[in-house]
Amino acid sequence: MQSVEVDIFGRKYRLRSDNPELTLSIASEINEQIEDLRAKYENLDFTKLLLLISLQQQELIHSLKHKNGELSTDLERLNQMISRIVGDI
Repeated sequence: MQSVEVDIFGRKYRLRSDNPELTLSIASEINEQIEDLRAKYENLDFTKLLLLISLQQQELIHSLKHKNGELSTDLERLNQMISRIVGDI
């Protein structure tokens, strides 16, 4: 693991990461999200902004898990169809 320093909302955090480039990229995305929300909700403090981002991210994760399940089901159906077609040849 390597040490990496990230800047989020003007605050510096030292983290340990197996992939510092990815950690920096994610921190940058979080910082952009905070700035976007701050522009919309000027009266919210840092903690509430982070809470909103956490809720948004959790909603995205939930949506992606659902979509992944649908795609897995579709893939299984396609595999079954291909097996039937190949078995008929």
